[in-house]
Amino acid sequence: MVSVIFPILSSVNPVSCQRGSHTLRDGVQDYGPLLEETPTVRVRVVNTVEKVHITVNGNYQITGSLTNVIEEGQRLQKSVVSVVGGNITIGNKHYDNSELRITSLQQGEIEVNDVRYHGKISILRQFNNMFSIIEEVDIERFVAGVLGREMPQSWDEEALSAQAVAIRTYVMYKKKIRRDETYHLDMPELAYRGTLGETPKTHRIAQETKGVVMTYNWHIFPAYFHSTCGGHTEDVRRVFEEDSTPPLSGVACNYCNNSKYYDWKVDLSKSVIEKKLREGNITVENIRTIRAVNHGVGKHGSQIEIVSANGSKKMNANTFRLLIGPNRLYSTAFSTQNNGGSIHFSGNGWGHGVGLCQYGAQSMAKTGFLWKDILGHYYPKIALVRIY
Repeated sequence: MVSVIFPILSSVNPVSCQRGSHTLRDGVQDYGPLLEETPTVRVRVVNTVEKVHITVNGNYQITGSLTNVIEEGQRLQKSVVSVVGGNITIGNKHYDNSELRITSLQQGEIEVNDVRYHGKISILRQFNNMFSIIEEVDIERFVAGVLGREMPQSWDEEALSAQAVAIRTYVMYKKKIRRDETYHLDMPELAYRGTLGETPKTHRIAQETKGVVMTYNWHIFPAYFHSTCGGHTEDVRRVFEEDSTPPLSGVACNYCNNSKYYDWKVDLSKSVIEKKLREGNITVENIRTIRAVNHGVGKHGSQIEIVSANGSKKMNANTFRLLIGPNRLYSTAFSTQNNGGSIHFSGNGWGHGVGLCQYGAQSMAKTGFLWKDILGHYYPKIALVRIY
């Protein structure tokens, strides 16, 4: 069950919930709006590139970093964006600015490499004629867009609602800790592709849970989630080397055994593993053995030990998994066998294993659990609070 506590949230600036009576509505604490309006979130959608294609559908405005209006137009045809001689270039126009902001007016959309985004983007000049692009978007639109790509929309609405709250909590945590940075979230952190994940259903679920986040001990926290835990979620300390707290310490999960990734086997060529590690600036030659060590409660290894002609080398297990490829090596809860030219992996689960198990959430929902109970299971000792 979800416990009732009096959290203090820090989203942009610390906000105290201890300022008056609160109402408990369907397990959600409501103190009245703690934030005056729906927040926006800055997402880095393009990082360190030489060029992209941009289209603006409808009226638009280009401003500099000091909000001075540089240009206005009715529609921006598909144009190449690049940096030439230190100037940001859009089509055949050159702008002597380190940052340009493009705002689509009248509910229009901006396309970056044929992916549609909402409202406003910033182009930030970098070194060596490179640049990045940041989108600023309403957090509920962002939640709807991520939700549609993190979970199949055919899944039970209680599972989808639990996922929406987990996404919002994670985003608000990142917004808090990165409040002074140019962006709050990077594309690899969540399954986000602009409007591609948005549907009427994802928008409805985002609105039905609008403003609801999870807290523990008066604070918001990084609400991690993954596909399949394989029987037990993992302690965040083992995977991300963060301080362990009750919501992220790992729980038994008897609900995800219908996932095809509950247990798995895969053979990976030693040459492929060595190549992927070299791409991450890790050199190993003639691999002899690979094993996961320092296992957590969910049996995920916190480190990987590689024995090769170079000797023995240890590295962070989740980093190893991501370098090899999360669609090749599904988790770090594995054992191995040397098969000559390859390594045979036998493992459980898909993903890092921390927080919400998505297949488990779906099974819980089908069994009759409500979204708040699903969250209470995977994130023990939380309080649910509506902050706007």
